[in-house]
Amino acid sequence: MKTTIVIFFLTNISFAITHAQQKDFEGIISYKTDLRSKTDIISERALKNAIGLGNDVTVFIKHGNYKQITGRSVSYYLTKDQRAYLRYNGVDTLYYIDYSSDTTAVTKVSRSDEKKNIAGFECSLLTIQLGDATKRYYYAPALHMNADYDKNNKIDRYDVFATETSSLYLALYQDNKSFTLAQTCTKLQQVSVDDSVFVLPKLPQKKFSYDDMVVPPEFNRVGGWTKYLQMNLNGQIATKYLRIPKGEQSVSQQVMVKFLINEYGKVSNVEVLNKKEVHPKLAEEAVRVLNESPPWKPATFLGERTIFWLRMPITFEVDKQ
Repeated sequence: MKTTIVIFFLTNISFAITHAQQKDFEGIISYKTDLRSKTDIISERALKNAIGLGNDVTVFIKHGNYKQITGRSVSYYLTKDQRAYLRYNGVDTLYYIDYSSDTTAVTKVSRSDEKKNIAGFECSLLTIQLGDATKRYYYAPALHMNADYDKNNKIDRYDVFATETSSLYLALYQDNKSFTLAQTCTKLQQVSVDDSVFVLPKLPQKKFSYDDMVVPPEFNRVGGWTKYLQMNLNGQIATKYLRIPKGEQSVSQQVMVKFLINEYGKVSNVEVLNKKEVHPKLAEEAVRVLNESPPWKPATFLGERTIFWLRMPITFEVDKQ
């Protein structure tokens, strides 16, 4: 009995010593970013404007708090508030995002035996799949960070990375349908960071909404968008494929479409959202008219041209003569 107690006691001492030595990283990490568009329709410039990303990123880290400085913005991730705060250059408003706001589903988490040396640290690889986006994190186990700090931080599902690694990443490679993004550590300083670094600027605060900062695109041709549709939709298609029910005076179908207006005002990436509910010939006609649309006045984000997704119905109607 005494032997068992002694072993248990020594085991607990060993466990306590091991964990006491795992001091959380405090310091500054600098990254170089490389953003590449995967389509000619969207330029790197437009993507950077939409994401608010510069060529370089500097991150101050202490006690699970992060201050990130990049080309167009400064962001603060504060554990005590369970929020991220974002300030764009030249804008006197501090926008915030709650840690719990991102509901993106994680579909797969996997590890690899692959190792990579970054900034003098041996890094392991963790891959996280979020819908159509893949994120490959190279993290350094030697750079410890208590996972409890970020266990509720679901922004870009950082909570998954934190709980899986209890560490910091030194490289991130993200790949989705529209772009690839690489962030690689160029400099790492393990230094004391003053608490004042994480003090928020005294500005009015507002919940982040991308739409609030964007002026939507505009179809500024004579007569507007409705007139364009009236002049260009082939009404004979509706007459041919829609049948007026007995006792009714008319019949109609709405084709719900989603499409992109790029930074130059060009329409692209047209998609029919309710294919199963409408006649395929009507869907085909709606796509044709959108693809042949003249250029729009592009959207702007904080005064700079940007990409913008639109959703709208296109209605086909047949009336009794």
